[in-house]
Amino acid sequence: MTPTLSKIRIYPIKSLDPVELSSAKIGIHCLLGDRKFAIFNQFGSFINGKATGLVNQLQTSFDDQLENVTFNKRGSYEKIIFNLNTETNKIESFLSQFFNNKVSLVKNEEGRFMDVPVESAVTIVANETLLHLSDHLNDSIDTLRLRFRANLEITNAPAYWEEHLANYDSENGVSFQIGDVKMIGKSLRARCNVPPRNPQTGETDKTFIKRMIASRQENIPSWSQITKMDSLYHLSVDTFIPVSEAGKEIKIGDLVQLI
Repeated sequence: MTPTLSKIRIYPIKSLDPVELSSAKIGIHCLLGDRKFAIFNQFGSFINGKATGLVNQLQTSFDDQLENVTFNKRGSYEKIIFNLNTETNKIESFLSQFFNNKVSLVKNEEGRFMDVPVESAVTIVANETLLHLSDHLNDSIDTLRLRFRANLEITNAPAYWEEHLANYDSENGVSFQIGDVKMIGKSLRARCNVPPRNPQTGETDKTFIKRMIASRQENIPSWSQITKMDSLYHLSVDTFIPVSEAGKEIKIGDLVQLI
């Protein structure tokens, strides 16, 4: 079996809900439209899942052109729609009220709002990895997708196959391609306090990290780089996209091949 791209997700506003795509164009060191906007507090820090569970309570959806965003509090039928290009002030006013904090909405299309800017253009995980964790953590695979927020999901591969793409013995990383788009796998993603938060409520499961580490301990494939880490609390692979790939496209069904 050849690993195959099975899901593409971008997050138009950092830390809020994803949009699932059948194909995605490559931007400057990122998937076009991914983390295009971010919310900042008055001190210049991100309003994100690390800072507050309120981001989990804010439901967002977007139109096909990713020009209009719909906000509503989870569980509420009251929705409000804004144009991302022309109604920044209105969005900031709404979000400031929601977060009880004066915020600004900032735009950047060159991957600067990634957790690891430029060097980590996308995060990659295998569907089978999430299925393995789902069995051990008693979470649905869809809930785990929201917890770990990977951009790309692959299938036709064993659990943790994505860790073939991380290499700490080489400064150059691991070269591979999805379709005809060249990428470089860099490192395993160290996880933070976001995955333990319930994706719907923001409440923290204080047992989550311990249970995930126990699950990882039970399945460490021979190809995994995780034993080189300071803990087993890692999941998915940080991946760099060279600027030469801008303008190309990846799509569901593309093969994932080491080169």
